[in-house]
Amino acid sequence: HYYAMAMALASVLYALGKAVAWQSVVEYWWHRGMHVPGVYRALHKLHHHYKSPQPWDDLFIHPLEALGYYCILYSPAFVVGPMPVASFVLYMALMGVCGVLDHCGVDLSLRGVYGTRFHDDHHRLTRVNFAFPFPLMDILHGTYFKGAED
Repeated sequence: HYYAMAMALASVLYALGKAVAWQSVVEYWWHRGMHVPGVYRALHKLHHHYKSPQPWDDLFIHPLEALGYYCILYSPAFVVGPMPVASFVLYMALMGVCGVLDHCGVDLSLRGVYGTRFHDDHHRLTRVNFAFPFPLMDILHGTYFKGAED
């Protein structure tokens, strides 16, 4: 009985990890693309209207940009292989909570893993910290700005 429960939990966590990894890679490159000068002016500049993000700014984006983000957000259910419903629910909850926290002006940090100032720095500086919600892709690609919470 405990073995079956442990295997089920491992399956949920494994699929969650795959979903977050997929989303992190695709979202990073999508967001970098949003900062190409012409694309930035046409689509993404609207989102950067506020240099210090406020609650719900995560939703303050051009409709075409939103379409891309929502395709990325929901894509793990279709591309990472079989995924337990619990994994997808946890993934969506994690992305939703982080999206709101990243844009609400609250200073919250899990040192080295997640910090809300990371995205605040992106809104201020615009050429760093493209990753969401975790900084690994920025660290790997040299676009990480080490902010005050580090």
